[in-house]
Amino acid sequence: MKKVTTVIRRSPFNSIVASDALRMSMGLTLTNNKVTVVFVEDGVYLPVFPAPEVIGYPDIKRHIETLKELGCELVVEKESMEKRGLLDRGVALDVKSRKEIDRIIEGSDRVIGF
Repeated sequence: MKKVTTVIRRSPFNSIVASDALRMSMGLTLTNNKVTVVFVEDGVYLPVFPAPEVIGYPDIKRHIETLKELGCELVVEKESMEKRGLLDRGVALDVKSRKEIDRIIEGSDRVIGF
C-alpha cells in the first residue's frame, strides 16, 4: 500500500482544478492507496466555502464526504486559515499546523500538487 498525498493550493473560485483534484483523490483509493488530502494556501477555501453551488461546483461537498467515508485523511493547514481569517469557521476536517503537514508530506510515497 502506497501513501499518496494530494496537496490542494489553488482557490476553488474561477477554476475546476480543485474539484478535479478531489475526484482524482477518490480514484486513487481504488488501487488500495492510503490517500491524504491537504488543503493549504488558497485551497483552504474549498472545505469552508458554505455554498459551492454558488461558484458552480455543487459536487465539492459530495466529494469531501465520499473521501471521508472512504477513510481518507482530510487536513486543513492552520496557518493558511489564520492568514485568511477562516480559523473560526468550524471546519469539519482536521486542522493541523504547517509542521504536522510537513511530516505528512515527508512520510508519503507520492505527493501530487494542485
